[in-house]
Amino acid sequence: MFAFCSKSLMNHYQTKHLLTIAIIIYVVMKINMGKIVLFSGGLEMILINYINEEIKQIKERFYQRTNHPYITKFLEDPSLDEDRLFLLYSMLEEKKLAKKSLNDYIITTLLVQAALDTHETVSTSVLSSEKIKKERQLTVLAGDYYSSLYYFLLAKINDISMIRLLANSIQEINESKMSFYKNTEQSVTQSISDIKTIESSLIAKIADHFKLPNWKSIAREFFFFKRLITERESLLQGKSVPLIDAIVNANNKLNLHGEARLKHCIEICDKYIFLSKSQLHTLCKQPSPLSSFILVRMDQMLIENELLKEKIAEEG
Repeated sequence: MFAFCSKSLMNHYQTKHLLTIAIIIYVVMKINMGKIVLFSGGLEMILINYINEEIKQIKERFYQRTNHPYITKFLEDPSLDEDRLFLLYSMLEEKKLAKKSLNDYIITTLLVQAALDTHETVSTSVLSSEKIKKERQLTVLAGDYYSSLYYFLLAKINDISMIRLLANSIQEINESKMSFYKNTEQSVTQSISDIKTIESSLIAKIADHFKLPNWKSIAREFFFFKRLITERESLLQGKSVPLIDAIVNANNKLNLHGEARLKHCIEICDKYIFLSKSQLHTLCKQPSPLSSFILVRMDQMLIENELLKEKIAEEG
């Protein structure tokens, strides 16, 4: 399996995409951990080791930057979406940026995402104790701290254009959040558009900046797909699912409760997951390292959530 995947891709894209191909192979290997012995070594293994080391170093630098003794005393480390990291790395590597520039752009983008994600976790519930009040205040401050780090790093290298780009993206994301969370009467189309912007604006803006339109359209749909998968998991755990609630409330005025509502929400979620899957297949129709990565990763998420098994059972 690995030999076929790697050789066919390498024959088609030659040397300039080798690092991107290595990312794809890396993901395939993660899915098929029990079959790694089939991988015979050589150039592919060297590339995978290289990618592993590069990704590891970027993650270490990210956590070194975000580490603050007072914040970590009360709050968990910020989350880091590895799909976002892989896509950023692969996208910027395609432009053959210098290693330092590539690392700086990735880390600053991840810092902005960490700031946005941290602020998203701020509770709006009634404060019941001084401890909860302190945690809420620290969460806000942590998000502000991560945001200031991105500005500091880019100002240090005098990259005004990237500061402006990320600031515009933050504004766009916050406007979409206001539209999505405050406008309870908006259409499903608008809600989906808002979520796509919230989930992918950072990568989309960088793709625009480096004139990579295909990355923009695929990233926008891929992170929407991933958001749907995340909300499906949250549904089954009884957690908040704002996107699915928005779709259900706009499409269905039935007064459903309990198990009936849960079943209906799962059906709606699955419908949009497979619509998004179909859209991704259309966007990834042209063979490329990016398309291969997205399709492999998408199937991995479907398998992890047993959605492919359920779909096959329905169609069988």
